[in-house]
Amino acid sequence: MKNIFIIALVTLLAAVSCTKDWEDMNVSPNSPDDVPMTNLLANSIVYTGDQFFDDWQGMNNFLSYSGHITKIAYIDEARYSYRPNVVNDVFRDYYRVQLDLSKMITKAQEAGKPYTEAAALTFSVFLWQMAVDQWGDIPYTQALQAESEEENLTPAYDKASDIYADLFVKLEKANTLFNEPVNEANPDLIGDGDFIYGSDQVKWQKFCNSLRLRMAMRTQNQAEFTKVTGSSTAPVFESIDDEAKLKWQGTAPYKEPWAENHEGRDDHGMAKTFIDMLLSLSDPRLPVYALPNETDGEYVGAPEGANNGDFQVNDISRIGPMYRDNAAGYSYFLRYAEVEFLLAEGALLGWGGDAQTYYETGVAAVFEETGMSDSLASYMAKPEVVWGDESVYTNQEKIWLQKWIALFKQGQELWAENRRTDFPVMEMSVGSVYPGHNRQPFRYPYPDNEFNLNGSNIAGPASVVDDHFWGEQLFWDKRTGVH
Repeated sequence: MKNIFIIALVTLLAAVSCTKDWEDMNVSPNSPDDVPMTNLLANSIVYTGDQFFDDWQGMNNFLSYSGHITKIAYIDEARYSYRPNVVNDVFRDYYRVQLDLSKMITKAQEAGKPYTEAAALTFSVFLWQMAVDQWGDIPYTQALQAESEEENLTPAYDKASDIYADLFVKLEKANTLFNEPVNEANPDLIGDGDFIYGSDQVKWQKFCNSLRLRMAMRTQNQAEFTKVTGSSTAPVFESIDDEAKLKWQGTAPYKEPWAENHEGRDDHGMAKTFIDMLLSLSDPRLPVYALPNETDGEYVGAPEGANNGDFQVNDISRIGPMYRDNAAGYSYFLRYAEVEFLLAEGALLGWGGDAQTYYETGVAAVFEETGMSDSLASYMAKPEVVWGDESVYTNQEKIWLQKWIALFKQGQELWAENRRTDFPVMEMSVGSVYPGHNRQPFRYPYPDNEFNLNGSNIAGPASVVDDHFWGEQLFWDKRTGVH
């Protein structure tokens, strides 16, 4: 028995000795506990482009709601027949990216890196703004606490207007951080993971303040708008070179999502509203945005969310190759033209500046993007376009119209602007599975997972929703007579 005990004890000690380093040995190098700040930003940018500017979160839904492109096969989402798993995934994905950005902000604060912190704040606000415009009330103040000491797995929902108010505060803080002097002893480089600006904090600051203009106009908040336009230390985009956009590498797995989708599918065509509008303007940019159809070489759009048999596939124009077939193309987050149209509308409202100059500069920027600058002068002379001739459209409607065209490929922002301006009027889809409404959706459906896992908190926000997509309008949507 004594010998057996000794053998057992030696065996146990050997086992302890052999396993004392197992904890280190079993740490996966592909799942690090501590990630560099620039890597967190890189993942956030690429994930955003891949998940929120792809076929599921742009082409299938929002661009159809707003009359740019629509589905010509498997016409479900364009008719508002949504897939619950897709809604669950995109809701989760917003918070997944926000968690990375939250970690990045904390790391930057601890390291004394104000520019890196400000860049992360800016991108975080950009995503929060999109999520609020998509759903309205969402978890915000108590969000991202599942891995914290609070371990809150059922966060309360914040009012959309309250979230916007806090986002303005965060952007103002970010701008202040960008204005801090360069610390030569501790240089603050955002790093190689900055796939938008290549570690250029000046351009990040312009993105920050251009985003402030977008949100201020969305909420008709003159005070926030003029905090930017009235300040010499709050720069905004000054050219196409300043735009916030992700240029894709062009090889797997980093291909532009629209082009990657088109490699195996042909489910999308140009929408009737967009094609008919550009034809009415004899717009020279039409061949850039769209291809002639296969039937007779004409430009024809499909009715948004059409019924089966309403059109023949070969009769419908497809998306132009510049925007659909370039694997090394762009996902556009915020364009220079949008900023000029924001400034034009602000000036027209009496908030300062020359509306005509801003408007004309915005149109010129879109012509530059599409490579059609040689046609700009003749286009600007048309009564539907030229400033001051209000025989067809008012000056305000011209700003809205040209901005509506300029937001091509920016589904979330296009849909939000269309809900704000109601121009052009977008009635519900022809084949809507929810009859009785007179406009495109007011919101995106809340995810089933929230009802199953956070039911007590989502009950209030969900109570004002009708048919998943309608009901109470978002706080900044002041349209009347829409339902």
